[in-house]
Amino acid sequence: MPDVVAEVDADVLVVGGGLAALRCALDARRSGARVAVAVKGRLGRSGSSAMTSAGYSAVVDAPDEPALHVTDTLTGGRGLNDARLVDVMASEAPARLRELVALGAPLALEQDGSWVVHPSGDHSIARTVVAASFRGLDFTLPLAAEVERIGCTVLERTMVLDVLGDGCDVYGAVAVRRGDDPGLVVVRAPAVVLATGGAGQLFSVSSNPSDVTGDGYAIALRAGCALRDMEFIQFYPWRCIVPFEQGRMPIQPSTFVFGARLLNARGERFMRDWDPERIEATTRDVAARAIYEQIRTGAAVRGGVRLDLTHVSDADWRRSNPRPADWFDKRGLDVREQELIIAPEGHFFMGGVVVDEHGRSSVGGLFAAGETAGGVHGANRLDSNAIPETQVFGARAGRAAAAWAAGAERRDVDDALGDWRAAHASSGGAMWSAADYQARRRRLQEVAWDALGIVREGGRLSAGLAELAELREALGASAPADAAAALARAELDDLLLVGAACMTAALQRAESRGAHFRSDYPERDDARWQRALVLRGRDAEALRAATEEVAT
Repeated sequence: MPDVVAEVDADVLVVGGGLAALRCALDARRSGARVAVAVKGRLGRSGSSAMTSAGYSAVVDAPDEPALHVTDTLTGGRGLNDARLVDVMASEAPARLRELVALGAPLALEQDGSWVVHPSGDHSIARTVVAASFRGLDFTLPLAAEVERIGCTVLERTMVLDVLGDGCDVYGAVAVRRGDDPGLVVVRAPAVVLATGGAGQLFSVSSNPSDVTGDGYAIALRAGCALRDMEFIQFYPWRCIVPFEQGRMPIQPSTFVFGARLLNARGERFMRDWDPERIEATTRDVAARAIYEQIRTGAAVRGGVRLDLTHVSDADWRRSNPRPADWFDKRGLDVREQELIIAPEGHFFMGGVVVDEHGRSSVGGLFAAGETAGGVHGANRLDSNAIPETQVFGARAGRAAAAWAAGAERRDVDDALGDWRAAHASSGGAMWSAADYQARRRRLQEVAWDALGIVREGGRLSAGLAELAELREALGASAPADAAAALARAELDDLLLVGAACMTAALQRAESRGAHFRSDYPERDDARWQRALVLRGRDAEALRAATEEVAT
């Protein structure tokens, strides 16, 4: 067990460094709280927020109105959204957008200086604005600069492992710092906000970077919180994998509104069979399953399906996809003469911590915001509803956490820290390096892709849970060889718990709805399943899922 190398006193600890965490820290500090922000990488430059395409769906002009945004979001969520949260998001998203712009976040502009507003098959009216460079850094860096300017304490290269408390209230948290001075960091704070994003690293094929390992979900479960909707995982359908030499680039949903088509190896426009009305301009869950089916049945082209831009004007292509367009321009290539292949990848978790409209969990002083919280999206997230969620509920959680801290009794964390250290003392098992833990992580990703991927089946889910139990048993018999191994073990531990939570929920939900598709239960069953699945359990062996009416 590493030594304690630093202690930090704060009123509010924000865990994470992306858009939800940054907005939370900003509003907590503006509310008068002393704020510490712990981020695994660099503030504003790590996690999914920094690399997102930075679309923001909100009411920006008539005839659109918040009630329409609410209706679209509830329709997309297939009846499982928390309607209170959706109403709050749609109502407050425009104001939070204006504040983001006022802080220096640049948006893509028309020639007359107005914001470019993109259409999407997910929304009944065009309401998506995008960062000028189509990169999340346009949003995260201005927020990060303001967070530092107003005096928040920033703990970079620091992974929070657990909150400390008595099971009813939190007293603070314990973290591990990597780099030149590795060791434990103890943060004394009566309010903690979990804003660590999702768990995209459950899958080897993911839009999420390597540090998105489900930490917030795992910390919340171990603290005694409930999670909801963890079976609903979104796979982004339109990630272009050919002809890029390295990596992949997303094709934006508006491209399909403008006329882009998808063709399988037989030249068939197969999306007509999956959504005869919207065809390619369908929702993400339908498109992902349709493309996956072409791959599964041998109708794929080089691991995906062809993207046909014949019916998309050059102006619309560049307007919707400036990053890919720039890539082709720099190489002197005509995009219409290239073979473009797209395939799905793991992307976003609709579920998360059960919270109210102020981000409050069932544990006193513990809050959640952004992708770490559940309830807004139900069974499927609409295009570009993620960033408004971060800004609306990050702001609300920040203010609520500051208010809680102002009235909370400050308690000593020493006893709780002692209990935590005793529970995490080395078992004297085999010494594992970081590479050893990474090898098990890759195996976890293979198991998750097979059991928890785009199409699920009860037998594979049960087998996946059994294999996760074996991986946990091996993990428990190991001891990290050094600080790098300790960090790799902590991330793997979180991923294994979150993977078990998702598989448990997916196995119990014996129907298909939104992003959750069971081949053995292919129909939606509103009579039995028009309600949220709520998970509780401080470890994987104790996980239990139960259907509950949770403000849907």
